[in-house]
Amino acid sequence: MPEETSKQWEAAERVSGDPFREWYSKEIWGQRATDDDALFEVMSLQVFQAGLTWRMVLSRRDSFRAAFADWKIDAVAAMGPPDIERLREDPGIIRNRQKIQAVITNAGIVQGLRSEHGGFCDWFYETLPGTDYPSLLKELRATFKFMGPEISRMWLMASGRITREEGDKYDPAG
Repeated sequence: MPEETSKQWEAAERVSGDPFREWYSKEIWGQRATDDDALFEVMSLQVFQAGLTWRMVLSRRDSFRAAFADWKIDAVAAMGPPDIERLREDPGIIRNRQKIQAVITNAGIVQGLRSEHGGFCDWFYETLPGTDYPSLLKELRATFKFMGPEISRMWLMASGRITREEGDKYDPAG
């Protein structure tokens, strides 16, 4: 199933009455994160959402939190092969090996960014080079795993780094 564009998301949110969609739209979408773990959660959920519906991901949010140590960056970064196998067997989450490995790898990358820049949020909002989607996309793809054009665009918009209008100007297909 293809990912929703932000315009499709907004249109569906107005008519759906879906509590998951409403919660995400009101509490998360477009909000600047002030906590490194919260920003990491938004990024990780974007990775898991790739190719799936948001409802599928958001309905599993509590299971994801339990499986990934409440998205504590250091705990996720410490996960290894036994944890990957355990997560692959967890029916409460999306069990795609590539996505699980990407999230764990990204947690290690985030540790380095925190160490170098004083915090993940500091790096993301203050240091990450670029002011528009194309330049930010280039940096995100060079920095993280499983960070394609649409995942990057949606994460940038979801976390308030770029506006919906800025993100919708670009065709993620190129």
